[in-house]
Parts: sequence; structure tokens; C-alpha cells
Amino acid sequence: MTSTNSLRASISGERWWGGFTAEITLTNTSTQDLSSWSYSFDSPHLLNTAPWGAEISAVLLDNGLTRYTLTGEDWGERIPAGESVTVGFNGTQGTELGNEGELSAAMLFASDSGEAVTSQAGQESAESSDTTTNPALEPVIATPEMTSPMESSMASPMSEHGMGNHGMNHGSSSGDYIDINTWGSFHGSNHNSEQNELVGGRTAITTEALLAYNGLRDFAGLAPASIEAVGSWAFENGLTNNSQPGGNDLQGVGLWFAMQGAKVGWIADASYDPQILADIQRTARLGSSGEVMQMIEQFGHEGFANYLTTNQLEEHFINTLKMEPHYGGWMHGRTHGFRDIEGVAIAHDIHHLTVLGWDQNEPFMNDTFDWPQWPALDVSDNTVINYYQGIVALEDPLSENLENFAGSSSPSASGTMQSDSLTGSPLEVQVSGDLWEGGFTASINVTNQSNQSLDDWGVSFISAHQFYGESWGVDISTQDLGDGLYRYELTGADWAQSLAAGQAMTVGFNALSGEDLSGDSSLTSELLMAPGTELALL
Repeated sequence: MTSTNSLRASISGERWWGGFTAEITLTNTSTQDLSSWSYSFDSPHLLNTAPWGAEISAVLLDNGLTRYTLTGEDWGERIPAGESVTVGFNGTQGTELGNEGELSAAMLFASDSGEAVTSQAGQESAESSDTTTNPALEPVIATPEMTSPMESSMASPMSEHGMGNHGMNHGSSSGDYIDINTWGSFHGSNHNSEQNELVGGRTAITTEALLAYNGLRDFAGLAPASIEAVGSWAFENGLTNNSQPGGNDLQGVGLWFAMQGAKVGWIADASYDPQILADIQRTARLGSSGEVMQMIEQFGHEGFANYLTTNQLEEHFINTLKMEPHYGGWMHGRTHGFRDIEGVAIAHDIHHLTVLGWDQNEPFMNDTFDWPQWPALDVSDNTVINYYQGIVALEDPLSENLENFAGSSSPSASGTMQSDSLTGSPLEVQVSGDLWEGGFTASINVTNQSNQSLDDWGVSFISAHQFYGESWGVDISTQDLGDGLYRYELTGADWAQSLAAGQAMTVGFNALSGEDLSGDSSLTSELLMAPGTELALL
């Protein structure tokens, strides 16, 4: 516990596999109300950008740590004299903390920080107090003049998509696409340095891969899938390090497998040869797009090259071929996969198909790019291509997949992904949530299935339920229609205001139920909306 003249902080929380939930209780021990406060500390962990009761900003330090600053907002902004407020956040473990048990300050903060970390608060009276610093493990709360959240944000800007990249030299976004490191990085889990990972035209893994992946699914007659859906499939099929996801695992794992499926699943069964993956990735990275398209025409499923051209997906597909599987450490840190393959290899060995040597002339190379991934070479070609087509189909990777691939598709000439059944647009909306006595908590998952960023998105619906309390990620406007019905308009706000191409976010709100929901187990779109009405895009 940390103490100063007027503010005391204590840390608690829980650890879970790959992540944690932290709570910071701040107690105002003075006789004056605090109108605002901020709290700063250095940490090796990746904190979620949506804390409760506070705003968060971050600066990546030269020593590989991140300096986070929490500033009270909404119900957590003001601390009356003698009272406390508890704010919190989720995080991804940047150093190993174990998969269960309580979280302590020693686990959350960097113990080897060489400088004092101070925090600030503003008092509602003219009372003055001294600023104190303490270079010990826990950060110090002080009470000088108030620093506004805007000033704090300007002084400590966060990266575009959140927390930076924790020791990686690569940014957390690339144009309109999200870098996989946004959801955490596991650098050090493989044998290449961050510089060596991206030599020879190799590039970072971003959500552009989801466009290529869903394009391949569309060609096969399958509906678009979110990265969370792909991630869930990987966990269900034993293709990951852990049996259960934690933190942002579903997003990172889903994006990684979507990239792999797009890289390989386009190859026709009869044409498959591991060497194709070396030749086409090397050509994408160092050659011309025309040469890549010729190879797709030669080795791909009939009509797929024309599909890419017609739907303007050539660039997305080629850019996905350039991506390096080792980037960010997810290949070892989360998608290792111990599932048995023909009794001679495991899933991780099969993943090395897209790992090339330094000269990029051979596939199935090991982590150092120097030697083959020997067990993978003993797996039959039929099993390998079905494994990757299973990633595309989201089916059992060891079964026959996409057997009628070439004849299953009627490619769209519009150049857009399939429309969501709820909104009729490239914005996919899924409704879920928890019911409680007299009300519910709604979770609205929105996915941008287009190849362009969606700014200022919004949806509307009519409901018998009454919005109550708080919302997160959306602003809500309400119109009373009479007869117990309300029209709601939800527009993206704060961290969820814009959706990059392929990005999915979950926003939500609380509501009081206008009708009896006690017989139901969870919230659905049918329960949320009034009978005979539909959710519409604004």
C-alpha cells in the first residue's frame, strides 16, 4: 500500500491464463474533496485500453517498459474527503505471472524501474500540499495542482490502437489495418531477433490478412468470419498452447490463423507441393504482382485468380503472402499447437510450412531459418493441404475439407464481402449478453467486413427495454415512441468510434427489462428488439 499526505492506493486483482484483472483502490485521507486525480506507474505488461472509472494513456520507455497514467473519469473522477474509489482494467501478461491466484503490486509494477513515478490530484479547495516521490516498487500519489485529462493525454500520448508494442520496433498499426502486437507480443519466444524477423521483404501481421482470408471463404461459398470466430475454432481444435483463451488471445490467435489459411488454402489439392509456398511468398516479397498472379492461376483452385481480380482483392492477398509468421512471437507464444499429426509431428510442425529459409528458397524451415522443421517433412501432402483448408472452412483440420472447392463458389462482382443478415451491410452485428433480475447487460459485437475503414458507425433498433446506467464504446440516444417502446441509436464513441478494415469490437450497455425475460438464459437479438422490427445501420 502506498501513502502520501492525502491519498492512499492499494492494489488487488486476479491472475488468469495469459492475463489478469487489476483493481486500484484510491482513498482520500484528507479533509478536502479531490476534484480529479491521476496515477502513474511503469509496467512490463500490456494494459487494455478500456479501463473502468478512468482514462488511460501510455508511453513506451527506452528500457522496454511502458509508463501508464490513469486519470479518473465519470464516476471515478471525484473522490470526496475520507472516501475511496476503485478503478480497474484488464491486461495481458508481459512477463510470466502464472495462470491463477491473486494479483499483487509487485506483479503489476516494474521492480527494476530506475526512476520515481509520480501521480497527481486536484483539490476542490485552495489547500496546498507537497509533492512527494518514492523510487520504491509501488508508485506514489501526490497532490499538487490539478492536471487535466486533456493535458495528461497530450503529455503521454497513446499509440493509435492502444498500448504500443512492448519492446517491438514495429508500430501497432499499418495504414487502415491493425498490427497483431496490438493484442500482445511474445517476443523472445522464438530464436529470431525482431530485426531479423522482417528481412527480405517480410512484413508484419495485420488485419489485412482477414480480408484475404474472408475473400477465400467467399470464393468457397462460406460466410465471412471474425477473427474471434477463427480464434475460438483454433482453441476448440487443440491448435494452441493453452486449452482456454485469456486476455486478447482470441483476436491474436484468430488473426494469426486467418493469415495462415489465406497463405495456403487457395492451392488446389492436385497441385499442392510445399515448394509452392516458398516460391510464391518469395515472389510476393521480392518479385512482381504479375508473377504472383500467374502462380495463382497455375496452382490455385480453378477461377480463384479471376475472383481476386474481379473483386479487387489482389493487393490484399499478395500483402498477406508477405507477412512473416514469426512476427510478434504469436507462433510460439500462443499458436504452438500440440495436436498429433499422423503420429510423426504436431500441429506446430505443420505451421512451419510458411516459414522460409534466409534465402527464401525452401519451405518448412525452423525458427532460425537455417534448418528444416524435420518432423513436418514426414507428414503426407494430403494431410497438410487439408489442414490448411480446414483453417479456411473452420472444420476439423484432420478431415477432408473443401472437397468441392472449385465448383462451390459464385464469385461476387461487387467487390464487397457478404452482407450481415441483421444490418444488410458490411457491418456485421452480433447481440449477446447476460440477464439479471429486472434487467440485462447487452454486448454488441460489431465487425467491419469491408476493405475500408468505417468511421462514425452507428446502428438503431426499437425495443421495449429501457436503457439504464452506463454504456461503453457507444453513445446512446433514446426516443420514446409510446406504448412502452423506445427507439435507440447507438453510435461508436471513444475507443470504438472507428473500425479498421477487418476489425471487430464489442461495445455494450445496461438496461431495465420492459418485459419478463426470466425464462431465458442469455440475451439475443430477438429478446433485445421489439417483435417485427429490425436492426438498421445509421
